[in-house]
Order: sequence, then C-alpha cells, then structure tokens
Amino acid sequence: MKNFIKYDLYVQLFFLITGCLVTIIKGWDGWILFYFIVGIPQLISFFVKIFLKIKISPLFLIYGIVILPVWISMVILKTLEIDHQLIDIPVCIVVMAFFYSPFMALLYVFESHNLYNSLK
Repeated sequence: MKNFIKYDLYVQLFFLITGCLVTIIKGWDGWILFYFIVGIPQLISFFVKIFLKIKISPLFLIYGIVILPVWISMVILKTLEIDHQLIDIPVCIVVMAFFYSPFMALLYVFESHNLYNSLK
C-alpha cells in the first residue's frame, strides 16, 4: 500500500505538470485538455483510494463530494438523451467546475503528498 501511495503521488504530479504544459503550449485551445489530462487520473486514483484501507481526511472527502458530480454530469450529458429542462442542472454543474476544478486538482495533489508523508 505504501508503494501505491508513493507511485500515485508521482503519477499525479506528472499529470498535473503535463496538463499545465499542454495548456501553456496550446494556449486556450489546450485549456480543455487540462481537465481531462489531470482529471481522469485523479478520478481513478480517488476510486482506488476509497477501497484501500487508508486514513481518509476531510480534504479527501471534500474533493470527492465536489468532483464526482462533475463526472456524473458529463456522463449524463454525453450518453443520455433527456428533456431540455433537465439538462440545465448537469450543464450548470459542469460550468461551475470549469472554474473550481483546477484548484481542486492542486488540492488533490497536496492531499496525496500529505498522505504519503503520513505513511513514512
């Protein structure tokens, strides 16, 4: 488990730096890529950590509560064909996430670092 936490921290740092570099290189065209380059590995890591027997901090829970509805909303918007009025809620969630998810990505890497340090 300690090895997973260590490698997970390095993977999260790698994808965060890669996402930032892609955004800098591509400019505004690459900004949307940041969300997927950084977000998908963090989502996978989040689900793996939920099922591990590790200390779950309040920061980790806040990340999950704030980010999971975004991914669920994106799946709903892409897969389900529902009434136009019902789509407004998932669209609103995704638009709000456009502003706060880069900060949440930093927060998740910070939390991964704290978890790694707590296991030393």
